[in-house]
Amino acid sequence: MAKQLAALCFAIFDDAASKRRTAMELGQTDNNDRALVEQVVVACQAAIARAVKQPKSAIGLARSLSSALTSLQLIESEVGKGADGAQAVVTNADALTRQALTQVLTLTPNPSQAKSALAMVTNVAPLPSNPALPIASVFKTALPTFGDVSRAYIAMRKAVDGDNHPDIKYLELRRQTFIDLIGDRPVDQYFPNDLQDYVTAMQFWPANATKRAGAGETRTILDSNRSLALKPLARKTMQDGYLANVKTMMRFGMMKHNYRDPFAGARIRWPKTYGTSAVREGVDDAVINATFRNGIATGLLAEAMLPVLAKLTGRRIGLLAHLRGSDFREKYGAIIAQTSGIVLVNGRWQRVPIKTEESATYFVIHDFFRTIGFVNWAQKRADDWVFAALHEHPDPSKYASKEMNKLLRKSGAIGANIEVFHSLRGDAIDDIRNTDIKDRSRRLQTGHELGDVHDLYGFRALGAAETQQLACRSLPAESIGACLRGWISMHSPRRATRGDAAAS
Repeated sequence: MAKQLAALCFAIFDDAASKRRTAMELGQTDNNDRALVEQVVVACQAAIARAVKQPKSAIGLARSLSSALTSLQLIESEVGKGADGAQAVVTNADALTRQALTQVLTLTPNPSQAKSALAMVTNVAPLPSNPALPIASVFKTALPTFGDVSRAYIAMRKAVDGDNHPDIKYLELRRQTFIDLIGDRPVDQYFPNDLQDYVTAMQFWPANATKRAGAGETRTILDSNRSLALKPLARKTMQDGYLANVKTMMRFGMMKHNYRDPFAGARIRWPKTYGTSAVREGVDDAVINATFRNGIATGLLAEAMLPVLAKLTGRRIGLLAHLRGSDFREKYGAIIAQTSGIVLVNGRWQRVPIKTEESATYFVIHDFFRTIGFVNWAQKRADDWVFAALHEHPDPSKYASKEMNKLLRKSGAIGANIEVFHSLRGDAIDDIRNTDIKDRSRRLQTGHELGDVHDLYGFRALGAAETQQLACRSLPAESIGACLRGWISMHSPRRATRGDAAAS
């Protein structure tokens, strides 16, 4: 690590010395330049001394210096290209160089002296290859605004995923909140501190804002909730949702317009106002049994069978809701199901909602479903949806999730997003983990991404032994027994049922 620090410092020294030599050749050298170079040297020496004394800090110091070095090299390279350099770097070369040097100078034992030395130098940026050409005039083409690149990103998502993809409305909302609070500027006029300003301003944003009727402008909503009468966003939602979407949209235009990532290296301090995310829990056995019984009591196929399928396969509800009869087949003596990922419905091809490539691999249907006749019944539906009633709604997956969570709450599940239908997937993973089934097989069965390079070798599908093992693994007798009795009773014409009841 000391060698790495020394190498980084040497490069930074060389960069500083190069600037000084250039200045000397142009007759612009003075004591201020020399003082700054000396402060950079002192800072790097202090970093090495600290790393030697405190080895645990070495990695952090190396990363800090490496980041500064990368920035300095980028600036020198782009400015050296003249008219072919990146506009955002060339026009802001002095500010960016100062920012990189400040990062180095924070390591000095005399921060005030270092800060003063940096301030005394009029221009710390490398000079353009043609000094007679003003830096500001090197480029004439204006860069797009955040509004432009974010609009282009959403248009791309619509073209790829469809206008009705659930992500679209969230992207549009998050784009608008950022523009309302931070402003719509050219992309090279944003800086890392803009993300901090955005996070700080959004701390009063209410959870589920998209569902609130009569929502007004961003600032109006924020001002109305400063008393926190409405529950604020969870930090995870802000971090992995709003903030991540803004960063993605900002970076989208970089390949086309060749500008720097303005948010690179941003470090966020989170206000305590943001709520903590609900920690998902497994569903209690009593609640699961009640869910099975209540689902059967409805006389509706989705309510009766989706909870059992989720519990025994570990697959996501979006895929289960889109199963067709032709997806079921026999392999290695067991029943498996596999979606093609794209299906023809009413003369129009549409995507099946799968999250990973592994979701498109086959998964094992427990022999229980063959025993009770469900598999045979489903296969007779051929290219029809197994849960056809769900597809009477515009978004079958969302509707199924909503109805299943209502069923769980009715059966005693804890609300507040703690015991939810998706928890049954977690239960299934735990159930399989408690057997002697290998980790790779568990991932393939539940549609998770494979763990490492080693897992990717060989066929990316379950083998014969694992398939048979999953099909015949032991089951909790009380829960499954209730389903078995319910399935048999549902096949009797006891009453007319709405929707896609099995009796129909």
